[in-house]
Amino acid sequence: MAAPFDPTSYTADAKVNWNSAAESYDRISSELFPPITSAFLAFAQLRPGQLVLDVACGPGTLTTAAAKAVGASGRVVGVDLSPGMLKLAMSRAAEQHLEYREMDAQELDLPNDLFNVVLCQLGLMLFARPEVALKEMVRVCKKGGAIACLVQGDPERMVFTSLVMKTLFKHAPELTQSGAPNLYAFAPVGLLDQALAQAGLGQILSRRLAGTFSFNSPQEYWAMMTSGAGRTGALLRSLPEDKRRVVEQDVLEQASRYAVDDRLNIPYEVVMAKGVKP
Repeated sequence: MAAPFDPTSYTADAKVNWNSAAESYDRISSELFPPITSAFLAFAQLRPGQLVLDVACGPGTLTTAAAKAVGASGRVVGVDLSPGMLKLAMSRAAEQHLEYREMDAQELDLPNDLFNVVLCQLGLMLFARPEVALKEMVRVCKKGGAIACLVQGDPERMVFTSLVMKTLFKHAPELTQSGAPNLYAFAPVGLLDQALAQAGLGQILSRRLAGTFSFNSPQEYWAMMTSGAGRTGALLRSLPEDKRRVVEQDVLEQASRYAVDDRLNIPYEVVMAKGVKP
């Protein structure tokens, strides 16, 4: 029988896993995510002069773009659990109105009612206690300010991650753990809106964004996904070598179905929602 889910140990493991994956994830973030980041920032409607918090900022892709959006009269603070991610983010932080701090999203070491906007891109579904993280985001946001979150969409359309995850659990069902975070926990229609409402937000708006990520080959896709995804990579490394090879071969065969004109076009879908603190 699997051990009961422990949020504290899960968060500690996440810190280790994302440290290990930081450089590879940085490549995913910089090469694949810019269109998503641009759409999310447009959705969040940042304005010059605002004070913005980027929660689970990773290597700073969104944070840097947000700093440009608010201009020199504004300020952006990026926080992340992983020192490895923050090291990469700080290595390219040219803007003087941008800073990074190591922090758990579920325990933000920040004052109440401070930020005009709080952003969280592809982080909420990874937290051990997402409802706690949302309440923390609301706490540090000013009255009348906005919280905007972007999460992974329906697994049938978010093939980018679900192809690997479904195949992994198909061959290694023993790795599933009841109560552990689910990448697609907020994917069903209306569920992210509901989570924001339960955190105390109003005037909630949401939208879905779909597209494809392009790769040179199934092998490139496999390498990027297994080295750059924190928990996924850790789960794969926990398997015996023979089983890892079975998972890899299955993923490569399935991924090859998305080949078009010598390119591999893997579908993705994300969901974004925002609400206002009353």
